[in-house]
Amino acid sequence: MYLKDQKYMAALAGEGSLTRAARRLNLSQPALSKWLLDLEQEIGMPLVIRSRNGLVFTEAGQIYLEGCRECLEAALEIRRELDALSQKSKQSIILGGSPIRGAQAFAKIYSEFRRKYPDIDLQFVSDKNPVLKKMLSEGEITMSLLGAMETSLPNLEYLKFMDEELLVMLPKGHSLSYDYKTLPPNQPYPAMDLANLAGTPILTTASETSYGDMVLTLYRNAGLESNIIFRSNVIPLLYEMVLNGVGAAMIPDSYYNPEDGISVYSLSPRIVVYQGIGLRSGHPLSDAEEYLIHLVMNNWGSPYYMHQYADYYLEQRKLRIDAYEYNKI
Repeated sequence: MYLKDQKYMAALAGEGSLTRAARRLNLSQPALSKWLLDLEQEIGMPLVIRSRNGLVFTEAGQIYLEGCRECLEAALEIRRELDALSQKSKQSIILGGSPIRGAQAFAKIYSEFRRKYPDIDLQFVSDKNPVLKKMLSEGEITMSLLGAMETSLPNLEYLKFMDEELLVMLPKGHSLSYDYKTLPPNQPYPAMDLANLAGTPILTTASETSYGDMVLTLYRNAGLESNIIFRSNVIPLLYEMVLNGVGAAMIPDSYYNPEDGISVYSLSPRIVVYQGIGLRSGHPLSDAEEYLIHLVMNNWGSPYYMHQYADYYLEQRKLRIDAYEYNKI
């Protein structure tokens, strides 16, 4: 029984007419009639009877038709399984991150990653930290660039690759401004108490972001009213607004350029935030995923000792997961 026979019989049963079946199959009616005659001669008995009401299947025709339907269904099931296998073998990696720094890092690493792993579909998803954490824990993304105040995240593992200090950045002309050139070399930034910003317009990120939450918590813990006049999740925009004298901002030190002439202070106590990659707990990393992590670190400008730490962490992580999988056997 050939696939052509199965399709032609299904068309005859569905249309009830040689003419309509031929049209459905993009055949001429004589060609379909000849196929049916040849098939009946091969089987040795008639399969259909022509009547005023169309084609009527004989008992032999009914048996043959049922066999055709079963074969067609089996062929479709095989195709579905093969398609599923094809999709499974075509690996994809989805990296989450912020729309600014995360997107910039992704743009830098994409071509280099594809050169080494051309068959892997590398994608980028951008959203706020809480959303990315949820997507990561639910398996919607493979890994995510995350800013965090602590390295212990529920149901996730956090591979920290950089520390950043949260600095107060003051516009030129502020009463607490100073000339950074007067600071001794390698001297820490001068410290400031949050109360010194009373009356100063504050620029910060949205409250649902890690930095925005941090700023509100600092004010709340100090028992002070915040004078927040503007919020944006685009940190470079906040920095530009400081340069243009709009107000003061509390943002990571990596955005600060001493040549811009603004004044910066450490908070007292000093606030450190982390940059890193979030992973699902227990998710075994492929070679391609490990390579992606190292590309991100290289292009983020992470210090060398953090690369060594990452190598050690990933090695120990793999040993833990391998041991867990072995014990399940």
